[in-house]
Amino acid sequence: MMWQKPYALLDLVEAKTPGLQRDFLRKAAKLAKEVGGRLVLANKVLPPLFVPDERAIEADRATDSLVITWYPTTEAGEAAFSARKEWADQFIYRTYASQPIMPFVLKINNAVLFTLGLFNRAARSRYEGQEQIQSLIATADIVQGVGIFEGNWTEQLELSNNQPIWMLNFLEYTEKANFAADVEYASTEPISGAKAYAEYGDRMATSLASVGGRIVWRSTAPKQLSGIDDGRWHEIAIATYPSAKALLTMYARPAYRAAHVYRNAGLARTRLVATQPITEE
Repeated sequence: MMWQKPYALLDLVEAKTPGLQRDFLRKAAKLAKEVGGRLVLANKVLPPLFVPDERAIEADRATDSLVITWYPTTEAGEAAFSARKEWADQFIYRTYASQPIMPFVLKINNAVLFTLGLFNRAARSRYEGQEQIQSLIATADIVQGVGIFEGNWTEQLELSNNQPIWMLNFLEYTEKANFAADVEYASTEPISGAKAYAEYGDRMATSLASVGGRIVWRSTAPKQLSGIDDGRWHEIAIATYPSAKALLTMYARPAYRAAHVYRNAGLARTRLVATQPITEE
């Protein structure tokens, strides 16, 4: 019997009330369970922090929750999605189908990050005062681009309430890495955008570990099934951090800023959305 690859559905949902959020979540989880799947993630979106692209800025403004369901086979996932037609018109949402990276691979990667973090914890609590926080925010602008965030980091820090945040990343690679802004990092031989981004992942691992961050989700070849046309993406990833301040602290590390050059060179387009788990009220 041929082994079948698992399948995942990722939903970005417009649900203006907690009741609507829970309703979509309950319906999606029920359909997944009926075909042997399960709910993987149910998070609310923190509006002030996202990096939109020109194709989906209004849709991103309206997004309220992130839901991921996992299925043992493509057929099971497609059956669950098809069954949504009975209630789909009650919600506005974008759905992406993708191939999840196997959990044991992520566990191995996170074990390595944990080990790295044991030797690089000093940066976690360095920035406590308001002046230091503002310095971190300025560093974030340097890394991500001035004015790229709707709202501001001060509001984001307040909304996240010093609780863990889950950063959703949509990634589209360039065909060939572009180091035009940082020519000193360019290799002698041209490399692909995917390879440049992989280099970024390797180089930023210690910085991620130093603030207690880890990768909790990766999936490849996402295909949009519903909602406003979002263009092509190559990968979806989610990293979690102990707090928004921990993320800012990572941005401030010189090693991370050097690694970020490879991210810039490798990506044609990206979207970054801050989320937190939905809690019972």
